[in-house]
Amino acid sequence: MVNPYLAINFYALSLPPMVIIYLLLLLAVSILGMVRFHRLTFHGKILAWSVIMVFTCNFLNKVINSRYHNNAPILQTEAILEFIFYSTIYYFLFKSKILKAFVLISIIAITGFFCYNAIVLQPFGSVFPTNIYLPTLSLFTIFSLILFRQMLLYPVKVNIVRQSVFWYNTAMLFYATTMFFNLGMTNYYSQQKWDAYIFYFWYFILCAFHMMIGIALLTDNIETQANS
Repeated sequence: MVNPYLAINFYALSLPPMVIIYLLLLLAVSILGMVRFHRLTFHGKILAWSVIMVFTCNFLNKVINSRYHNNAPILQTEAILEFIFYSTIYYFLFKSKILKAFVLISIIAITGFFCYNAIVLQPFGSVFPTNIYLPTLSLFTIFSLILFRQMLLYPVKVNIVRQSVFWYNTAMLFYATTMFFNLGMTNYYSQQKWDAYIFYFWYFILCAFHMMIGIALLTDNIETQANS
């Protein structure tokens, strides 16, 4: 489990250039999503808004942490919003009604658990939401593997590297598996005094993830999907 120290002092270890690079990347992907917004599919529009949400949370994260030395509330908020945004995208990408129902049930269940966790287990104002990230990352892994199977069963004529769904799903699988590993090893890193490793690996994952999300937004086109 991640202790409260990580949530409260996460940015104490941050090197300004790394943080700035990540924020600029989020800003660039956000602008890309807005510039191409009218050409995006419905799930592409949701993805574009999700990037803006992440950028806003990270910007506020830095500001609030600098002022109050506690970024836990922002991390808690970002954790549940990410799950809602990304799961909603999977809802629209899945063809099976059973899978769609499963996604809806998972959103309701995780949201309910988030409220309980924020009040009882990991207080909203002081603790990093490990209890939220671990199940949501597990669900993202499951969703992405199921979607890859669906892509194999229902192939389209468009080259796979030009498919927005491929880039989005690859990004989600990469993010879910690597971040799960990173969070799972956090206590070990802390015991070994490898806090800097947590920081660099964390931002490497996030930068790589949002670069692939940027490609997904760049390749997403409502006309291409209509003709595939």
